[in-house]
Amino acid sequence: MLKRIILGITTATLLMGTQYLTAKEKKQIPEAKVKVYLRRITPSRNQAENFIRGKQGKEKLSRNEGWTFEPDLGWVLCDSVRRRSVDGSKGFYHYESDGARKVSNFPDKRCRIHTYGNSFTHCDQVSDGETWQEYLAAHLQEPIRNYGVGGYSVYQAYLRMLKVEKENPAEYIILNIWDDDHFRNLDSWRSIRFGVRTPCGWPLPYLKVNLQKDQCQQVENIFDKPEEVYQMCDEDFIWRTFKDDPVLQVVSVQRTKRVNSSKLAKYVADSLGIPSGTVSDAEAARQIRKLHTEAALYSTRNIVTWTEQFVKKTGKKLMIILSFRQGNIAAELRGEPRFDQSFVDWLKDKPYPVIDMRDVFGADYQHFKMDINAYLKRYYIGHHNPAGNFFTAWAIKDKIVKWLDPKPLPYQ
Repeated sequence: MLKRIILGITTATLLMGTQYLTAKEKKQIPEAKVKVYLRRITPSRNQAENFIRGKQGKEKLSRNEGWTFEPDLGWVLCDSVRRRSVDGSKGFYHYESDGARKVSNFPDKRCRIHTYGNSFTHCDQVSDGETWQEYLAAHLQEPIRNYGVGGYSVYQAYLRMLKVEKENPAEYIILNIWDDDHFRNLDSWRSIRFGVRTPCGWPLPYLKVNLQKDQCQQVENIFDKPEEVYQMCDEDFIWRTFKDDPVLQVVSVQRTKRVNSSKLAKYVADSLGIPSGTVSDAEAARQIRKLHTEAALYSTRNIVTWTEQFVKKTGKKLMIILSFRQGNIAAELRGEPRFDQSFVDWLKDKPYPVIDMRDVFGADYQHFKMDINAYLKRYYIGHHNPAGNFFTAWAIKDKIVKWLDPKPLPYQ
């Protein structure tokens, strides 16, 4: 049922596999090397146990840094203490009964705003109370619930929104999209694309797209029950399940460097409904990246459209925030082209607020004469530090106030 889609370091494609390569070229991909690659990212039984058990031990803290199995979404979060917070400190993470991150400000008040997204929504690397939602809530004098989850794609965030809003609806929805989230929509096992084991490096629900046919198909998580996750520790299961994965084949081809990359790029273009003549032999690797980017952005456009339909049907109001890693903000400040320009253009005429944090950082940087990276270190430690989250809260404050009806208490 599953046709997994994985992005290699320099590759990507959709709906493409070894069927596009000749029998001779298939034989040029050493099976043993592919198995070594998969073995490197295969979890141990102990890692699988930590993932599916969630809270453990006397302190009831996760041994998988908070990530725990959830069949419909791939994973959710539970209480944990993690390293890598500001100044080398530890971060403390706790959650409400409905899975939202701990509400520090006005937990007993009715909540109008729910936020969804990945770790930049969840606010990894800062403790409870240091998130942009809590800074904003303190100012607005009303709670803002944080349903962000580290490692999520836009699709997972959308699925969580449907799940939460069914049980605990809010009138205002903020969908926060981070730069890699577009590509995550197409992942079916996160570790293959990353090439390393991570706490959220597990199978997940994903999207399968065909640009030529204008199709975007939703595919469920491979596992329905926690005990099924142990199968990921079995090398034979991994091989049977993923050996024909289309992008694993692409990764394997590029690692062996034995199959003509320009031919591979043409196959990628054909699989996406893009004329093969547009592929330049001299720029095959870059062309493959562009093809994958457009496919990923296409998948996000579909998710945003589904979200628009959902909020219209349920009488809610939508806001979209675009967040970015430090490197992409630095590229913006250097004046480099935006990788997601087609998506940004598509959002321009939307009838709801859209906040691009590149514009916010760009306007702020005009007040400084310091080096770009030195400037960004004020706000980033990988994710945003507490100052970065406060910066985010203040950057979106005015649009939030204008968006809400009635206005928050301080603005009445």
